[in-house]
Amino acid sequence: MNAENQAEAFQSDPILSQLTQSTAIRYSGCLYGQEAERRQNFIQSCNNGRLHISIPSNGINLDLILHSVKIETNEIIFESNLIFNGVCVKWKGRINKQTLTGNGKFEFDAERAAARESAQSESLRPYRQRLENIRNLILQ
Repeated sequence: MNAENQAEAFQSDPILSQLTQSTAIRYSGCLYGQEAERRQNFIQSCNNGRLHISIPSNGINLDLILHSVKIETNEIIFESNLIFNGVCVKWKGRINKQTLTGNGKFEFDAERAAARESAQSESLRPYRQRLENIRNLILQ
């Protein structure tokens, strides 16, 4: 379910406003593997376009579908589009390949929010028209 006014919901949601600041994150896939196995699994997950991260400060776990991945010497930089608490957002983050820790934050995705609001409005149009027709019949 989408928020009515996504920009307003983004600014007023306490969790989202907290996560717009750079926040500590950890890779949370393969938790019980050895370090070498976890690092290998992390690289493989990034290459497959899917990444499990946790945000220890508030206990949030995200299963991200990555749309942008940049592999550098010491870290991986990534982005993911998602809907969080009914708001279209982008998660932008970076994780160190050795420590499997890093930081990330949410940004409001105005373009996707406008597209979803437009699609939602379009899908409701027949129902609104039907209600208008019923009102007109009743008031005649």
